[in-house]
Amino acid sequence: MPYRFTIVNFTKHNSLYKCGLRPLFYSEADAKKHEVGWRRTGDEIKYYKNNAGQGRRQYFSLTWTFQFPHDQDTCYFAHCYPYTCSNLQEYLVAISKDPVKSKFCKIHILCRSLAGNIVYVLTITSPPRSGKGTKKAAVILTARVHPGETNSSWVMKGFLDYILGDSDKAQLLRDNFVFKVVPMLDPDGVIVGNHRCSLTGQDLNRKYGSNMKKFYPSIGYTRNMIKR
Repeated sequence: MPYRFTIVNFTKHNSLYKCGLRPLFYSEADAKKHEVGWRRTGDEIKYYKNNAGQGRRQYFSLTWTFQFPHDQDTCYFAHCYPYTCSNLQEYLVAISKDPVKSKFCKIHILCRSLAGNIVYVLTITSPPRSGKGTKKAAVILTARVHPGETNSSWVMKGFLDYILGDSDKAQLLRDNFVFKVVPMLDPDGVIVGNHRCSLTGQDLNRKYGSNMKKFYPSIGYTRNMIKR
């Protein structure tokens, strides 16, 4: 039996769902029996203006149909491929255990989040070859300031895979720069499932000028790191 799903409170006029984007689907039965994870799916996908607007605010709907592959199954839909806090921790553990990568990638605690979760910072550079180390320019990268934007974590993973790789270009970059990487600025929001805001209900991307460090610790510590 095909089911139709409709989400009614989008606010953007245009969407990639108009251009061929499809929702993601995960079946626990398929994962267990066939080792199939997240995949794009859905038919009759439409994105359109609806009549639920209030005042001048317009709302838009996303609708699609889907036929579930199994009975008695637990299934999930998503907009982007998920990337959890646990995914990041597993990735960092693998780096720390790698005998080569761990020589030029040091993992430290930048700070603790409002809920006490660790905000990690990675320092990536080639170790000095002899005597005093030469001064290098710093490159600072951060991701996941908006917890729902999981695609930023995948982009960050791609960058880390490259800069920690054994290519000549990656080696050249490590020889000439110090990379400071904060791969997940809002672990609290990621863990509780927020889309854009932190536990305080604020958009951390708007708090770089705030002096309220105790409410936005990852932003405050990142800003101090940039100043140093």
